[in-house]
Amino acid sequence: MRSAGRYHASPMESLRAFACLLLVATPLAAAPLLAQKSLPPPATPQAPVARHADLFVARSELEELIVARRAMSEEGRAALRHLAESKLLEQLGVEQALTPSEAEVEARLREIDAAVKQGGDPRGLAGQMEKVRLSREQFARFLRLGIVHERATRRALNLPESTPVSGDQQRLWIEEELARRDFQSFAPPWTDGVVAKGAGFSIGTAEFLAHLLDRLPRETLRDDSRQLLLAKAMRRRMPDLAPESLAKAVDEELARRRAEVARDPRYKGVPYEELLGAQGVQAASLKHDPGIVSTALARLWVERAWPPEDIERVYKDERALFDGRHGPAIDARMLFLRAAKFKNELNPRNFDEAMAALADLKSRIRGLEDFERFARERSEDASSREQGGRVGWVAPGAEKLPPELSSVVAEALAIPEGQPGWQGLKGPVRVSNGVVLLWLGVRRPAPPWPQMAQHVQAELRRRFVDSCLPKTGVETAFED
Repeated sequence: MRSAGRYHASPMESLRAFACLLLVATPLAAAPLLAQKSLPPPATPQAPVARHADLFVARSELEELIVARRAMSEEGRAALRHLAESKLLEQLGVEQALTPSEAEVEARLREIDAAVKQGGDPRGLAGQMEKVRLSREQFARFLRLGIVHERATRRALNLPESTPVSGDQQRLWIEEELARRDFQSFAPPWTDGVVAKGAGFSIGTAEFLAHLLDRLPRETLRDDSRQLLLAKAMRRRMPDLAPESLAKAVDEELARRRAEVARDPRYKGVPYEELLGAQGVQAASLKHDPGIVSTALARLWVERAWPPEDIERVYKDERALFDGRHGPAIDARMLFLRAAKFKNELNPRNFDEAMAALADLKSRIRGLEDFERFARERSEDASSREQGGRVGWVAPGAEKLPPELSSVVAEALAIPEGQPGWQGLKGPVRVSNGVVLLWLGVRRPAPPWPQMAQHVQAELRRRFVDSCLPKTGVETAFED
């Protein structure tokens, strides 16, 4: 927690930094969303956090998943540390009579409000707080804690009241104070209901989970809630599934994931559970994780509903779809320049300028080595730039491939290998957000049937998931 005292930078710079601090540091009890929600905030363990039709996920179910996936993650540990610091400051404010009076807090709020208005925002503090989703009362609470932090640090360093203290000084002081109070945290399960404690204060399970749920990104909570809802919807579609059959399918899914990690050179032989543990995931919870359970259920569904002869029939009926996505492909590289119809802060050039720039580069490229060098130097596609623009095997029907590039790939594949135009430089090609220069390399033929059958099965699993829980119609308590 940094200083919430008087500002020594420009008013707008200081307020912006302070507002960002508050956005990150707000606990659940003090930060209800200002925007309208589909569901009200979940106030009890059985209150729903997500719902679709007559299916719902209770807050207690989400909390159980959050403990398993995120309590020991970097985000979880940071949330616990912040909560501990807040409780310590509240306690010190009482013990050492450091808590500012309401008049002092109101005077500081008026000072900030005036600074914001002077900086050009006519709505003042209210406008800034709306941006970071805090009320005036919530802002005041953290301002009060910030003042306590500032005063406690100054007292510990024997500094006069008028002497400013830096963020580093405050951070070092609170770390030393927590250590002096023997602060320690514990890994779940918290059978005694204590997540962390120090001399004079403790943090209980419910308090920590409430704080963590508020600190986690709304998107994370929506995704976790949807996964729980999906697993329930899939189980409903398979009412005759025996528990031992599901347990076996989950074990098989875990075995597949372990094997994939073992084959991947990036992980250098580190076991699957150990990798997840490094991210804070509790290995003992994996057999009940909704992401793993729903994947296992989708595999079971396809195995039960689609025998091999039906898989082949689906392929024949939709051959254009599957061949377009997974059939013949080209090893492609890309040099991308961002562009728009009109230049602005986010778009440094218009389409004509981007086309001209890539046409100039094209005239200077004599081979693959030149293309890779220019891609590393000039491409604005971060995901491929470091690989010399390489995007991998590209089929004409690839789901994320822009239609303009799909046409280029399809035309190249239509040219017999070895004839002029079947590989090399293509473009520049205008797409929706910029202009692309392509290098098309070697070709890959369509895979053998066993591999294509796996693609068909994967597509059927995806369709089953979508039929169980459509992308629309899900309500959560974590909408923006």
